Amino acid sequence: MNRQTGLRWLSVFSFVAVWWLGSLVSKPDILPGPLAIGQTILTNFTIPTGPEDKSAAFHVAITLARILFSFSVAMTLGIAIGLAIGLRRKVELAFGYLISLALTIPTLLAVFLCVIWFGFSEAGGLFAVIMTVTPFVAVNMIAGAKALDKELIDMAHAFNARRGLLVRKVLVWQLMPYIFSAFRYAFGMTWKIVALAESFGLKYGIGYMFTFWFEQFNMAQVMAWVMLFVAIMLVIEHGVIARFEAKIFAWRPAHAV
Repeated sequence: MNRQTGLRWLSVFSFVAVWWLGSLVSKPDILPGPLAIGQTILTNFTIPTGPEDKSAAFHVAITLARILFSFSVAMTLGIAIGLAIGLRRKVELAFGYLISLALTIPTLLAVFLCVIWFGFSEAGGLFAVIMTVTPFVAVNMIAGAKALDKELIDMAHAFNARRGLLVRKVLVWQLMPYIFSAFRYAFGMTWKIVALAESFGLKYGIGYMFTFWFEQFNMAQVMAWVMLFVAIMLVIEHGVIARFEAKIFAWRPAHAV
């Protein structure tokens, strides 16, 4: 275990230790301890609970499917819109202000609007995520498009590089830092908004179960679903996305060190 990994685990253990100490001076129905929450999470995976008698695995799968779908659509639209605005002056003049307008819409308001428009349906929650996340991806891609090194592009044209080769070897690698920046930020926003949408207007999912147990005043279940959700997202972000990013940028001196 290297020093960086040790420091990360130290922060986790410190959080658990503070949580455990807080549970000792608090009532169990106000702040359950880490052990009680862990047992509750395991029980939820083995025994169906909630109003529909579904296991935790079912609700986790529903939430992950919503995150994956809405995140993929938002990334695709954001990259396409951002590059179109960043590379074409006329497109920027025509639609640039719409991105700024979309960025000003509060997340909670977007969820409420989509519930009003679509009702308590799957489409409303997913559209709220896409509507909120896409502008942030577009902003990153606009910045990346404007930061492209024109000399490299001119050199590729001078060597008669085909369009496909120009895109793969010149444009994509210059845009990659902006793509990953948008990727990580959009992923962080997506899972939070999905949880919010599930809490307000969707059936099934982790956010839905969180709201259900909150209404029952069952703090052990509330914290169990919150901690389960946070743990899954941290594993995906630091165990999958961060490793993939480090592999992509392994050629950089900072990553090599």
